[in-house]
Amino acid sequence: MRIVLNPASPMKLLALLKQIKNNPWIGVIVSLVFIIPSLYKILDDITVFRKEYIILAVSFPLYLRSLKKIFDETLDSFDDFKD
Repeated sequence: MRIVLNPASPMKLLALLKQIKNNPWIGVIVSLVFIIPSLYKILDDITVFRKEYIILAVSFPLYLRSLKKIFDETLDSFDDFKD
């Protein structure tokens, strides 16, 4: 019986996906991709409840969380330079 190791390419793909998931800039871009079109549809007729309200409710906290992570990293790096 042979033990086969996982090939390197799926492991690289997993590492790349983890890096993309943890990148706050990707979160900002993705959330803005959902927020901006939703706002255009909502502002077209605000009296009708649309699925865009739900998309906006989900993507806006993602946007804020990503911005918080970016600012926290910026402030932490500034403290490192101060020491």
